[in-house]
Amino acid sequence: MQKSISLSHKTRATSEYAIIRNVAFILMLGFLVYHLFPFPPFVWRLGLVLLSIVFLFKHLKSYKFVSVEKAILCFVIVNIVYFFTSFIWQTPTSTNFGNVLCSTLPLFLFYILSANGAITQHSLTVFLVFSTILGYFYFIHAEAIVLGKVISGESGDVTVNATTIFLVIIPLLFFIKNRWLTIGILAVIVYFVIFGAKRGNIVSMIIPFYLLFRANTNMKSFKSEVMAILGFAALAIFAYYVMTGSDYMMMRVEKTLEGNSSNRDIIYTAAFNTLLNGEHFYNLLLGAGTDATIHLIGCRAHNDWLEILVDFGLLGAFIYLTFFVSLVKTAWRNKKNQTAFYTLLAVFFIWFSKSLYSMGFTENLFSYLSMTIGIVLGDLSRPKHQRILST
Repeated sequence: MQKSISLSHKTRATSEYAIIRNVAFILMLGFLVYHLFPFPPFVWRLGLVLLSIVFLFKHLKSYKFVSVEKAILCFVIVNIVYFFTSFIWQTPTSTNFGNVLCSTLPLFLFYILSANGAITQHSLTVFLVFSTILGYFYFIHAEAIVLGKVISGESGDVTVNATTIFLVIIPLLFFIKNRWLTIGILAVIVYFVIFGAKRGNIVSMIIPFYLLFRANTNMKSFKSEVMAILGFAALAIFAYYVMTGSDYMMMRVEKTLEGNSSNRDIIYTAAFNTLLNGEHFYNLLLGAGTDATIHLIGCRAHNDWLEILVDFGLLGAFIYLTFFVSLVKTAWRNKKNQTAFYTLLAVFFIWFSKSLYSMGFTENLFSYLSMTIGIVLGDLSRPKHQRILST
């Protein structure tokens, strides 16, 4: 009788977590089609952040933090403290601050959901399919905005940054066991990332694709190595034909080869000069406050590390670095679990590479990456026979 009551309670708890999981998924998907709703897009982000905060406190009470979580929590705390104290001497943007919380806090939410068995391969498969489909509408809407600016003469840049959604869903493919579905989603990802003409995103997807191939094949055999070479050759040929069909994309490639970096060299130089020529030495150690790049050089640094150095100083950069180091260490400690190992490495390469040429921690779509980390860490906290990740 006691055992029956215990099983009933466990089933009810799992069902409650499954409902929360669905709500979290809906909040993340809602942002992709925010333009179809009569309320502003921050509603979706606010809902996800508040739900994540609730589960952060639940995490504090019920589970020990691993190194990755400690690093990201410290980084979140730094952002919160700096955001409110910076109002003393400047006015930081609340939207950007909200994006930081949205990109990081879901890690704790999905850790709890995963640790309690609410994350299944079926639910992740459905979520990935919806993310891919709604990602198309997100891309089309962003493309319409860009083209509108071009037509009005406001801008001559037709690069669609919204292809980031197709980049951040790549790690979810490591959980999917249907080969044809994986191939289909990969084809969609390749097409839109290249069509969006965002050079950095194209580079960032290469290593995760290779890791995905390794995770699904036995690379120890000669046949597998040959298949890998042929697979990447086919991908290169496909990319070539897509790129040569786009005059704008070919222009972007030519500019890259000529050293054109979309004024990043100018922005980076300004950020470095601001960092090194600060009025006080503590500016180098502690930074000049949230959104200092906006106030001091007139724009974002387009590089996480420079943005953090100017805003939060060496303190912030060190904490951000510990996040990447702990992520790689966690992956390496679990290398016998291939799904966990390759998934965490894929997240690392996407997040780290993006941090070098654009903005990662201020990109709300990075909630997909922090979600993936949380799912892996939560699953690893479960007994081996209950894990959804293959070993």
